[in-house]
Amino acid sequence: MRSLMLLPAFAAMCGVQAQQIDGYRYWFDDNLAGAVTVSVAATDELTLVASWPTASMEPGYHRVSYQFRDTNGDWSVPRTDLFTRGNQAVTAYRYWVNDSTSAVFTGDIGPDMQVDLNTLIGTGTLTEGYNLVTIQFMDADGLYGVPLTAPFTKHSGLVTGYEWWVDDAIADRTSGSIAPGTVVDLIADLPTGLPAGNYTFTIRFSGASGTWSVPLSSVFDSFVGIAELPGISELLLFPNPVTDQLGLRVHADAARSLSLQVLDLTGAVVLDLSSWAVSGTSTRQWDISPLSSGSYLLRITDANGAWSTRFVKP
Repeated sequence: MRSLMLLPAFAAMCGVQAQQIDGYRYWFDDNLAGAVTVSVAATDELTLVASWPTASMEPGYHRVSYQFRDTNGDWSVPRTDLFTRGNQAVTAYRYWVNDSTSAVFTGDIGPDMQVDLNTLIGTGTLTEGYNLVTIQFMDADGLYGVPLTAPFTKHSGLVTGYEWWVDDAIADRTSGSIAPGTVVDLIADLPTGLPAGNYTFTIRFSGASGTWSVPLSSVFDSFVGIAELPGISELLLFPNPVTDQLGLRVHADAARSLSLQVLDLTGAVVLDLSSWAVSGTSTRQWDISPLSSGSYLLRITDANGAWSTRFVKP
């Protein structure tokens, strides 16, 4: 395993009065006395990609902790992550299913190779529905990295239905049927009248045998009324963060044309989404996959004014 550690982090800090980030600090293995502090130009958001020095550390498990400082001199809550330190390339892997460490499967792996667990896991004896797979990688020193565990579902027949809910309101979930190859337009089905704020949307699918898939969650933003755009209300931005398809739902009190653009945080236009004719409740999606990872502004303009909101592309 390489000694170079690449750790992406995103931080935003706020208080009674909004402050900017002007620095961060990090330390290893709870050694706060050895913390390294780095100052940065004051910014509302800091995307941190740091190669932190690990060459002098012993091979094996370690912890890295880090905090962010605002312009008041206050530090955020510390966050701690695990990593392993090694001097050798990854040479092998092992995995097991459903915490059954007595049945471990191993294999060799070379530099830059990928392990496709979908083709390796034998599902014949597994129960339908939820299962877990855990994988570790070994370097040439014979040391294993941190175990990584992920849920998956065994095939339970063709998908026949789905259900979704907002935040933790599982008791108020909405159900529906679906045929193979059918696309569900969920943004059109989301409830109206939500107070302004951020919400978590969760959906799962059922198979012909009645078993359910792993729940999938996304975050979306709700805006009740927009003073800068009179006559536009009930706007939903879905999801946020967004990977490839950016969805919008708006309600317009009369037919009108909206112009939409994506701006970077300097205000420069990076993607023109063209015009959108709306009347009543309208929904639409745009492909934003060409954008690089980062924070952006979505600007909506019509004959009455302009309004912007922020979204993130991981």
